[in-house]
Amino acid sequence: MALFRPRYRDPDATRMTFGDHLEELRRRVIYALIGFAVAVVICWSAGGFIIETLNAPYTVAMEQLGYDPRMVQLNPIESFVEYVKITMEFALVLSAPWMLFQIWLFVAAGLYPSEQRIVRLFAPTSIGLFVLGASFMIAIVLSGLLKFLISVSMWLPLPDDENFLYRWLNKSTPAQVQTTQPVTLPLAAPVFDGDPAQVTDGDVWINRSKRRISVRYDGETYYAPLQPAGQQKYVQPFFSIAEYLGFVVNLSLAFGLGFQIPIVVVFLIVLGIVPASAIASARRYVLLGVVIFAAILTPTPDAATMLLLSVPMYLLFEIGLVVGRMLEKQRREVEET
Repeated sequence: MALFRPRYRDPDATRMTFGDHLEELRRRVIYALIGFAVAVVICWSAGGFIIETLNAPYTVAMEQLGYDPRMVQLNPIESFVEYVKITMEFALVLSAPWMLFQIWLFVAAGLYPSEQRIVRLFAPTSIGLFVLGASFMIAIVLSGLLKFLISVSMWLPLPDDENFLYRWLNKSTPAQVQTTQPVTLPLAAPVFDGDPAQVTDGDVWINRSKRRISVRYDGETYYAPLQPAGQQKYVQPFFSIAEYLGFVVNLSLAFGLGFQIPIVVVFLIVLGIVPASAIASARRYVLLGVVIFAAILTPTPDAATMLLLSVPMYLLFEIGLVVGRMLEKQRREVEET
């Protein structure tokens, strides 16, 4: 990694006038906007797939807990607005490398060779780490986190016959008739791990993996979610599509920013602001800062989410420290020659 290999170029040799700078800036802005517009078209056509992917962890968590994985729309334009927002946000991420490249072309003429090499190293790495952090959150963290947060509703049970106040207030209810006669059920539905491939009208079955009973009628399949009778819920989780997608985007942003920590470490070492030995000796303070930073970034109050962000951040800190030491050693070797 020859980041500090000496190269000589005089920026004055390519100095432009103020008018030339404005013209160059206008051209780069136009190119950047064209790239963003192309990304918008691509993300708009793939918007259904993107939202389906973002909703997959929610669907899995709801089905595993015995809930119907549907959301609500609180106003007439909510779904349309969220579709547009998700399209624009993903288009911004998709076009970010191209837009940063245009910014780079504009500012590169005024940079020294060592500064250009630093930008060429850090810019793509920063984008890659941001995408990695957001993907890590959606693919690994989100489903378990949602399952925990949704299961919190089970902490608030419905009152039943075991509750003394319920029994006293409901004392006018006729007592249940006790019988020793066997009960013959009119229906015995087969249980499958999924939905059967071949069904006809009138077929009834239970989907074990999705916890629902389904019936085929008039060419359509209808289903109802199954919930354990002993786990009646006082709170039924029904999420708004806007609130859920906003939650996912904010959490993805938090993880993407948290994964930038090796860039910060290497940047401080490469520029000579803080030596690698000083950063290494302050590990305990760095660990405390990582935990506090993760607690601030994550929009949920549970400790599990904070740990799922702080642990990768600290590991990335150690990786950044190793890379920073290598670059620091290389810089000393170049300066001694």
